[in-house]
Amino acid sequence: MYAVDTAKELLHPSLKCKNSKVVELFGVDARQMKSLPTKTDIVTVDVTFSSLKSILPNIKNYLKKNGDIIVLVKPLFETSFWEEVSFKIITDLVILKKILGDLIEWSNKNFFFPKGLIVSPLLGKGGSIEFLIHLKIDKEHTFIFDDVIEKVFRDVKEITSN
Repeated sequence: MYAVDTAKELLHPSLKCKNSKVVELFGVDARQMKSLPTKTDIVTVDVTFSSLKSILPNIKNYLKKNGDIIVLVKPLFETSFWEEVSFKIITDLVILKKILGDLIEWSNKNFFFPKGLIVSPLLGKGGSIEFLIHLKIDKEHTFIFDDVIEKVFRDVKEITSN
């Protein structure tokens, strides 16, 4: 198991690797990493200040063919956020749907096939709505976005109304 992070001393103490089976790769940019000693069965991605579109292509270098990818989608970072004067939490459901739709479309075109999508049960920093997507690289069968998105956004409405 590998923990990869561009930061060096920013990991919360409760998350520090206490298991000798976990190899810490801190100060490493996952976008530039070319390989690991062994291919992995699962990759989880939680990035800030980067689009998943910049991270995902390199994952194929260290994921087993039938492996799984779980990404945390932070909608703000799937936009042109760097062009904004200040960061704003995206609450408009139409915009959130468009961001997810664009990401799903990009994923399919780049051979990352969505298998599941849920709203994150935890809100992000400042109360932002985030999502989890399960991706595969070995099979083209994917869910139908319009069918899944309606259920996901019923969950979003429930979370935001509480």
